[in-house]
Amino acid sequence: MANDEMYDDEDFIINLTIDGTSYEEVEVKVTDPNKTIRDQISSIIAVFELPKLDNGGNPIQYLLGQIMDDGGEPEILEFADEDGREQALVDYNIQPGDHLHLISVPIAG
Repeated sequence: MANDEMYDDEDFIINLTIDGTSYEEVEVKVTDPNKTIRDQISSIIAVFELPKLDNGGNPIQYLLGQIMDDGGEPEILEFADEDGREQALVDYNIQPGDHLHLISVPIAG
């Protein structure tokens, strides 16, 4: 269930690492934590001008993950719940200051 808590736009900053790039723990302002995970990823791709195709011309799928345990692998934030409802950062209780990872997965053609 979505968290309806209101956040001050100026205060909702997450730390983002984009795997495979030099972007590590950069501060990123979240303009709307109620936007879907899919839309958040699209915004990140646009802001950081990330490629949509790999060097072989294969499409790249981007996933957003959160590290739950120190030293652990990122837990992938699913786009939709079991009922098919699009998920948002608030559905995962993402808070200002949390560390997220953008992971690129080339899709074989």
